Amino acid sequence: MSGVNALVVATPYFVLILLSAAASIGCGREQAIPKDVAATAELSFADQLTAVRNGAAVQIQVEAEPLSDSDLQQLAGTEGLRTLQVDHSASRITAAGIQPLAALPNLDHLRLRGPGIDDAALAEIARLPALRILNVPRGEFTDDGLRLLKELPQLEQLRFSSSRVTDVGMRALTEFPALKRLHLMGVPITGAGLAEIAKIERLESLYIDDIELSDEAWAALFKARPKLHVHIDQQHHDRDPHRHAH
Repeated sequence: MSGVNALVVATPYFVLILLSAAASIGCGREQAIPKDVAATAELSFADQLTAVRNGAAVQIQVEAEPLSDSDLQQLAGTEGLRTLQVDHSASRITAAGIQPLAALPNLDHLRLRGPGIDDAALAEIARLPALRILNVPRGEFTDDGLRLLKELPQLEQLRFSSSRVTDVGMRALTEFPALKRLHLMGVPITGAGLAEIAKIERLESLYIDDIELSDEAWAALFKARPKLHVHIDQQHHDRDPHRHAH
């Protein structure tokens, strides 16, 4: 996983720390932020938005305050924005909030930790031209909504949960043109769905949390994809060829 680079930018109003990271699904958790960066108080959404508009930042990450559709609608015209991470669990974002993001040509990393991401919301996400990384851990979408994401030519990393996605949705994933890293949480798939995932030839890593699958299903996966990096509930699978101590 690539490291995190920090750049401090001073303005008359505040000190802004810019983070640049190539986020990826790796062993354990995402790359830790250096202690001196992590200890810095989070700027408000308004201040971060101002920094992006002024060209002083390319990332907005908000955990301390809940955001809504009306907040995201203020992002219209922030063409320099590359990363948007809405991390407050009470931030309910729907299609109305995502719609303005389609006009942002450089947005390549989107994380929405709150509820509200249904089929209509995924339809708007599917219009983000540069999206590479999508993380929606409290999804409410169906197989039909998931299928819409195949329109994203550069989507290489997908992490999601939705109790409404089935083995049919896993079949849709085989149509994604660039998918390399997949993380499923509590998605009610069976061995048939895992067999569909095995067909994604470019897939490099698969993370599975809170999903019960048989030993036979896993054996079939590793027979088809012996070099695939696999985690189950935050631990390497016994057959993972990349297994190592954490």
